[in-house]
Amino acid sequence: MRKQAAPKDKTSRRTKSPRGRQAVGIRELKARASSIIDDVKVRRVVYEVTKRGEVEALIVPVDAGEQLLSRSPADGAWEAWQSLANQLAQETRGRDTRSAIDELERMRR
Repeated sequence: MRKQAAPKDKTSRRTKSPRGRQAVGIRELKARASSIIDDVKVRRVVYEVTKRGEVEALIVPVDAGEQLLSRSPADGAWEAWQSLANQLAQETRGRDTRSAIDELERMRR
């Protein structure tokens, strides 16, 4: 007499990633895309889509995704540079400042 196979578990295999996001495999995403998208929209959950255990993509709420796409990486660099320039200007305010040329001439003497 043959043994019957154990019934397959129909529950979700979604897990939390080390970063605290929901992780979903590519096959499960294919099978449950509609419910996952509803979850992202309603509960504002971020999903990591994995393939063979490696994160391949993120599913994020549309407004968060648009915010990420609209901001250029150069914007952050420019803001950091401007902040540093402002900080240096405040620190040197009231001090006797010399030009770089004057400083180089002083060093050559």
